[in-house]
Amino acid sequence: MLLVYSLSLLFLITVYLFVKENRAIGSVQNETDLNEIWTFLEKYGGNHTSHLSFLNDKLFYWAKNEQVLLTYQKVGKTCVVLGDPVGKESFMKDAIKEFKQFCYRSGNEPVFYHVSPRFLDDYIQKGYHSVKVGEEARIRIPEFSTVGKKKTRLRTPINKFERNGYRFSVLFPPHSALLKNELKAVSDSWLGNRKEKGFSVGFFCENYLARFPLAIVAGPDGKIIAFATLACNQQLKNRTITIDLMRYLQDSPSGTMDFLFVSIFNWCKEQGYEWCSLGMSPLANLGESERFNLAELIGQFIYKRGNYLYNFKGLYEYKNKFEPLWESRYLVYKKHTLPIIFVQITLLIHRKRKADIKEAAVTYLKRRIRRAG
Repeated sequence: MLLVYSLSLLFLITVYLFVKENRAIGSVQNETDLNEIWTFLEKYGGNHTSHLSFLNDKLFYWAKNEQVLLTYQKVGKTCVVLGDPVGKESFMKDAIKEFKQFCYRSGNEPVFYHVSPRFLDDYIQKGYHSVKVGEEARIRIPEFSTVGKKKTRLRTPINKFERNGYRFSVLFPPHSALLKNELKAVSDSWLGNRKEKGFSVGFFCENYLARFPLAIVAGPDGKIIAFATLACNQQLKNRTITIDLMRYLQDSPSGTMDFLFVSIFNWCKEQGYEWCSLGMSPLANLGESERFNLAELIGQFIYKRGNYLYNFKGLYEYKNKFEPLWESRYLVYKKHTLPIIFVQITLLIHRKRKADIKEAAVTYLKRRIRRAG
């Protein structure tokens, strides 16, 4: 109990410090810049986060004479890089060093979020520290199957929905204005009174949707009841696609998203993809090893008790039902206080204003007081 209250106090202090130091997010790019990035990714291939560049809520740093690209956003005096660098492989290490110097010249501190195991050693060799911040769910498409007794729970929604006249399809750009309006209605229904997230999570943006194939589920009457964006500008070598933005009507039948996901996996197999990513589950499986550190303990605390910000645990449990391979993702840092970084990134994802942050902190404190009483 003492540990819980100590972490609660630490979390509230961290929120206060963040609000005190927080500054406005930097300006974003125009369509010409985004088209240039699209061409760059077609040449070099993307990675597990590169599709999120086209949400137009981030800044870009071109390194090594525009042969390596880093995507980031500024929060206070912190430059949060999303994912790994993309571009010419031989320049990656020097690009990271160049970005670090760029940050220091402007009085900022770089941190790196969603770092894959592939780049982790490069950061550690440069004197950075790391902490696991979650896991990305990846489906090995050639091995995916709905055959067998153990897969009945995945096979059932496919059979039920097809029998009742529901249809799955993948639509490729350009998308009509009529389609975009219908998808907007689905998205608004899914959101309800909630606010869109961002940064490392996709949100509804017509210009973003216009760039990618869309997987849709339509009812017997032809009305779209669910959809997902399929980010296809991923690794060139192992043919990866990412399911990013996922939305459904609130009154859609039970099992709609299961039908959508399984249909996407089957479509990926037909198209020859090797991997389908379901995205990262933030703060999942932290603090479960015998050697976890204080930072992971704080992260696990937020994961289990921070549902007023986001249902981290529920997201992990849903993705896990498809039996994916889980690949660790890391936060890489040097000088910052880790609790502040955790809150900065969480609130960056949630696109919170200062007033929202204060309200969330007060709400959490009131809950703790009521439970204690």
